[in-house]
Amino acid sequence: MKKSIKLCSVALMLAGCGVAGMFSASADTPAPKAGEAAVSAVGKALEKADFLTKDRPNPKAKYYLFLYSASWCGPCCREMPHVVRTYRKIRQTDDVELVLFSCDKTEEAAKAWAKEERMKFPIVKPKKGNGIPGYKPGGSIPRLGIVDGTGKIIITGHPATLLKDWRKFCKPEEGKK
Repeated sequence: MKKSIKLCSVALMLAGCGVAGMFSASADTPAPKAGEAAVSAVGKALEKADFLTKDRPNPKAKYYLFLYSASWCGPCCREMPHVVRTYRKIRQTDDVELVLFSCDKTEEAAKAWAKEERMKFPIVKPKKGNGIPGYKPGGSIPRLGIVDGTGKIIITGHPATLLKDWRKFCKPEEGKK
């Protein structure tokens, strides 16, 4: 009993001194500088993702718009020009990023469609989104999911509806603009 109490006391003292923090995964990650945003959990996972294009998402975004779409899908093709136009507005902010998760059967089909539609946003290779917080494959397409930096899904729905009001779902923190 006395031995257990001593061990617990030592552990608590070490934890209070910060020694326990040396062994955690976050000890390797430098703290962001003043005024600099931290890399989110989604951002970290996206840094390791397999992309079709050279475009990469902002790992420090606070919100991510995950678009599930494919070149063989008629409604997806009709919606894509609107998505491309909306992305021009989205990319003007550092807080929000759009990422396309290709539902195409081949990388070649996805690349050809991206080139044809002049997509300038990051495109994850087909079936390569696993491990990204908030990534939810399956279901109907086109589909848009808005997630925060932790991967918490805020809302999902049709891109035509959600892209009209994306700012409403991607609110800046209180006191910041």
